Amino acid sequence: MKLYVIRHGETDANAKGIVQGWLDTELNKNGLSQAQRAAESFTHNIDAIYSSDLKRATRTAQEFRNLHVNMPYYEDERLRERNFGDAAGTHRSRHDWEQFWSVRDISTIPNAEILNDFTIRVTDFLNDLKSKPYDSVLIVAHGGVLNRIQSILNKNHKHHPHPNTSILEVDV
Repeated sequence: MKLYVIRHGETDANAKGIVQGWLDTELNKNGLSQAQRAAESFTHNIDAIYSSDLKRATRTAQEFRNLHVNMPYYEDERLRERNFGDAAGTHRSRHDWEQFWSVRDISTIPNAEILNDFTIRVTDFLNDLKSKPYDSVLIVAHGGVLNRIQSILNKNHKHHPHPNTSILEVDV
């Protein structure tokens, strides 16, 4: 199965360097434009669209749905960004992200989701998806999810940022 995993368009929080995680933020004007351009330039054949249930992802997915009106569409909370706990709503410069993303069995940020739990959540989604009768799927999610998918499929992947509306193409 071929997966096309796109990160949602820009939000005001992205532009200001604010940590979002499970904060349910909207796309800003630039993010909406990014989503529209990404959908218009997407030329791959797909059998279904899956999206995180957070607004910034569902609004990005809507632009693809506008062009694929009869396409099966599903929202799945397992595609949410990692829960950043007490870091949500703060500036990203206040946190040691290298350490946060490297520790698997505890969280270096209070009340944040443990990396192992995040990995299990995304792996569970991928395993369910493998049982579906699709050859190719578009997934609209978050930068952390893109990295988790890469890490799950390529055991030695290191975390790195993905620009808004960047697309990761992978085979499962």
